[in-house]
Amino acid sequence: MVVTGTGVPTFLLAASLDAGVGVINTIAAVVFALAFCWRLDQIRRAGWGLQPLAMMVAVASLTVAFVVVNESVADALNTRGFQGLSRVAFYALLAIGVAALVVVFFFPDRVTRERRAGWEALPLVASLVGLQVTMLVIPQEIRTETISEWTVQNLGFALFMLIASGYLTYGFAACVNSVRKFYTTADGYLRVSLGLLMGGLGLLASSAIAQIVFVIVSASRVARSPWLVTTNRVLAILGVVVFLIGISYPMVYSRIQTHLANRRRRRLDTELLPLWRVVTDAIPEVVLPDVGNLPPTTRLHRRVVETRDALTQLSPYLPPVFEYAEVEVQVRLLRAAVVEAMAAADGSREKISGAVRDLAPAEGEGLEADAAPLIRLSKALLATGADESAGTG
Repeated sequence: MVVTGTGVPTFLLAASLDAGVGVINTIAAVVFALAFCWRLDQIRRAGWGLQPLAMMVAVASLTVAFVVVNESVADALNTRGFQGLSRVAFYALLAIGVAALVVVFFFPDRVTRERRAGWEALPLVASLVGLQVTMLVIPQEIRTETISEWTVQNLGFALFMLIASGYLTYGFAACVNSVRKFYTTADGYLRVSLGLLMGGLGLLASSAIAQIVFVIVSASRVARSPWLVTTNRVLAILGVVVFLIGISYPMVYSRIQTHLANRRRRRLDTELLPLWRVVTDAIPEVVLPDVGNLPPTTRLHRRVVETRDALTQLSPYLPPVFEYAEVEVQVRLLRAAVVEAMAAADGSREKISGAVRDLAPAEGEGLEADAAPLIRLSKALLATGADESAGTG
């Protein structure tokens, strides 16, 4: 029994890696299948184009590639087609997927994406032809065997692996180069996502390079290097995991940010409610019709608009000092204005006419900056109301 330097039997390590590869392949197949459905929906909504089409081809090819490595699928292909068809299909699908990724991630400068797509067809077709030809010259008994020091002694098998790994190295390296250019101009969560993508693609390129080195060293019998096969698998697993995290990161980040924003805006809507009730009691016509359950952002935006409309109509009842007074003074002036407006509405007091003006201006861009001064006034209104109730009690 051969034991590794860490004291772990090699067959146990190989079995663990095989199990890990199987799990990662299954997860990757599910993730890419979901991504393929999502891409189809995006294309249906936004229309076709070279980049969306390339992304769809990449996702579809990688999805089918991870399905092809399933043992039952591979056996069916080898039985109904020819021995070794599953291996040709797997590497061909990987090559097509990587070529499409090169087009997707291409950073246009002096060359258009369309022209780059045309150039990518040449090495892709050459590698696909090379894979088919070399598989036909490999003896049938080793066509589906795992890569090892024994199998790469066959020249056809070695050439097949060199063509497959060589194209993958080229494709992954081209993707890393393009993503690096986008990375230098990005910031925020997009920069994190591009960094993860670059790391995953770099690990996959390193995995392919490790396989190339293993094939050359073992075929030429320069030295024994079975550890390179293990390195290849470990790097491939890490690369796929990091790449999937990089793809998923923007979606996960967006969902988390949306959840946090909804929670924050529900809280802001609750805090604005006291002011809204006071001013809309005086000016009820500003309240829009009830349309049922609204998203938090829409509800807060609607509440802010209604509150500002009511304050604008109440502005003739408020003296100019309101605009620069302390918030506690603003609350007292606003309560008095509401009383006068309601009295004028029921006819017990003469209605005040005058120029309307905007009150409590926004503190910046965006919905939350627009709501900030209103919420501050609403909190003071609630606090003074509680103090008055306590004093009366």
